[in-house]
Amino acid sequence: MKALKQQQIVGTFPTSVTQKRCWFMEQIHPGNKGLNLAIRWELRGPVTSDMVQTAFQKIIDRHEIFRTRFVEQNGEPVQEVFAHVEFKLDLVDILNVPKADRAERINSIAIAHSEQPFDLSEPCLFRVAMVPMETERAALLISVHNSVFDGYSIGVLGHELGVHLEALQTGTDPDLPELTLQYGDFSMWLSDYEQSGAMDEEEEYWKQTLGGMEYFELPLDRPRAASEPEPKSFARELPQDFETNLSETAKELDTSVFALGVSAFSTALERFSCRNDVSFAIQVAGRTEIDLEPLIGIFTNPIVMRLDIDASRSVIDQGRAAREVVNGALAHQTLPFDKLVQVLNPPRDPLRIPLVSIMFNLQRVFLNERKYGDIELVSVQSHSPGTLYDLNVNIIGRNSGWRLAIDYNANLFDESTIQAFSDLLLEVFQALMRRDPAPTSAIAANRPTKVKNPPLNLNGFTSLAKPTPSPNNVKPRLASLWSDILALPVDHVNGDFFDLGGYSVLALQMLSRVGETFETRPSLHAFLNDPTLDGLANLLGQTEPVATKHPTPRDETTPDSIWSLAELKSAPETAPILLTVNQPFLYQSLGKEIGAICAVGNIGIADRAQLNALSQAGFDPAIDEAASIVQDRYSGRDILLCGLCVDGRVAFRLAKQLTALGERVRCVGMIDTWAPGAIGKFTRSQRIRDKWTIRMRRLRYYLSLRWRGKISTTDLLGQNDFAQRILQATGLAPPASPTETLVDDTVDALVSQTRAYSFEPYDGEVVLFITRSQAMVPDDGVLGWSELLSADTAVYPVNGWHGDSLMRSGFGRISEVFDAKARRLESDSAK
Repeated sequence: MKALKQQQIVGTFPTSVTQKRCWFMEQIHPGNKGLNLAIRWELRGPVTSDMVQTAFQKIIDRHEIFRTRFVEQNGEPVQEVFAHVEFKLDLVDILNVPKADRAERINSIAIAHSEQPFDLSEPCLFRVAMVPMETERAALLISVHNSVFDGYSIGVLGHELGVHLEALQTGTDPDLPELTLQYGDFSMWLSDYEQSGAMDEEEEYWKQTLGGMEYFELPLDRPRAASEPEPKSFARELPQDFETNLSETAKELDTSVFALGVSAFSTALERFSCRNDVSFAIQVAGRTEIDLEPLIGIFTNPIVMRLDIDASRSVIDQGRAAREVVNGALAHQTLPFDKLVQVLNPPRDPLRIPLVSIMFNLQRVFLNERKYGDIELVSVQSHSPGTLYDLNVNIIGRNSGWRLAIDYNANLFDESTIQAFSDLLLEVFQALMRRDPAPTSAIAANRPTKVKNPPLNLNGFTSLAKPTPSPNNVKPRLASLWSDILALPVDHVNGDFFDLGGYSVLALQMLSRVGETFETRPSLHAFLNDPTLDGLANLLGQTEPVATKHPTPRDETTPDSIWSLAELKSAPETAPILLTVNQPFLYQSLGKEIGAICAVGNIGIADRAQLNALSQAGFDPAIDEAASIVQDRYSGRDILLCGLCVDGRVAFRLAKQLTALGERVRCVGMIDTWAPGAIGKFTRSQRIRDKWTIRMRRLRYYLSLRWRGKISTTDLLGQNDFAQRILQATGLAPPASPTETLVDDTVDALVSQTRAYSFEPYDGEVVLFITRSQAMVPDDGVLGWSELLSADTAVYPVNGWHGDSLMRSGFGRISEVFDAKARRLESDSAK
């Protein structure tokens, strides 16, 4: 590497809490192998070392964290980013080694490569060795320091490597989006966030959860001593159907695979130690926002699992109890581990990590094992340079199968002890998978004096019999489903779904469950026309006559149309119509809050075919068709229009078109709707600061709702995209329904069509609603619309959060405004 010069530094940032911990541990134990991460992949296909060298150089150029070093300023570490760091791939030739000996040779190279220490004062704490094994097959040995990398980064790195290699092979540009953030931006925001006091509620949760907890560790074979840990590993392959059996068990018990793993692991710890108050750590990804997902860096945070294991209960009961512990911990995952240690202030022991001695993980590998053109990237079990914990237990899945690997400190444990614990752990998994009703005390609690390792058969488990629904009519089965969804007694659900506490997400989940239960699913608009138990039962084909509250809506959709028109609240033909755009669930309750005689309708994209038609037609033709549909249905009536976010742009353009057709558009309401291009008037720094300010506000807002009991823990986690995907992947939340996916894709399509659209001035009445989610507002005060609207345009601040403005605290202001306008129209027509 060339000599570094001061002028090459392009940025200095505070260290994140986790980086600071890594730095201090490095100062205490220079060259600590436990801070090195080792990754081993295989490249299969026509790949040259020059291609690999170029690909990694491009990745380093793309991610500032790989051009970062750590220096001390006033006793604290900071990170400095360099403009350029030259990468050099280590190419190791073993082709002269006999084929039978190459695997062993690669293993020895991997160990030496991974255990070589890093100098944190030099940028690029990352090195790669390429070892060709045969024609079109090579091993990649990657070693990286934990201060700049975490497990999730493995997937990011692998994907970018594959994309770059494919682009180099085909002579095309890599298909990677521009990074809107770098790790330094995140660390700056995190520093401000920690000083803001926003973590007070998190601290209180962990004080209550971990209060009085004693330090948990397994019985040691030798006492602790002030010496460097001696890392060793123990591993065993798991049966091919391990994942299938575990997933089926989790589904039967209505929990997640990960929570089931936590349950089995905690039960094994209790059996092995004979201590019922069990605690250990798990790692959470820490990427709580979608913009963090493409970044490489260290975002992970250890959080503590504390479980009270009652040996008189079955493993089935333990599994259900563990679900609640995992849910609560994940809902309070943002408090950094080091901050937690400060808050709890446990007795310090220089020979022990604070709070926990054991780490547990169960997941598939982060690398997406796949082909990039003719090049395939495959994950291979790697050598662990060391462990910071007494035990680091990993149950990891690859395409080739699942594996149990335990890294341990050989100064404390014999291999026979670790092997005995692994036997016990798999015995607990076996009991879970066969749904053993016996108490866990039936599982041997003591370590054998002579360790045996008979092969465990995890095949052939019996499953719990699923209850067969008795032949019954539709309505009672629907009532049972609604009771479950709405958490109400079954005799209290005979009413309007939304009056009973339902909202958009619950309604989508309910319709999804209806589809699974009855093998038929009514259309969204049909359900909204009569969202009652009787109405839905009637839609599902109940034979008994069911009284309907509203007339059946006219079919306003032709096979080739872009839009569907639904009437959410009917009114006399002479009454005004409040016409909302897209996402009809959000507006379902609006009609109930408006006391004036006023119909409420919704024009929107109802299915994938209509979305495709929108994409093909373009914005102006789509508006022309929408205006024609509205005019056919509501011509001659007073029209109020309303849209949220990009749908506000649709409402704005539709108002102008309807006016040009001679219709009476009385008002357009736009909720959090920015004018195209307005955001571009802010600097990148301002946008980044705004983004993280919003996230801080968002977190506080939803935490306050959670603590007031307004939303559940799962709802709280579901408020950001990354956590929602984790919940769905682990079974804690259902996967996105087709309707939810359609909503997201429709928003994307309309944003794309309107981003550069040239809107014309509009002289009709417009009202703007701006929620608390808008931290950065243009100087004109009207989200960039000042040149297109009249100077007296009304702006209403809303005490809600974007989409929540139509469901929670901001809803009242919006309904009040439209109610007042509808009443005024009603009064004018009476004169």
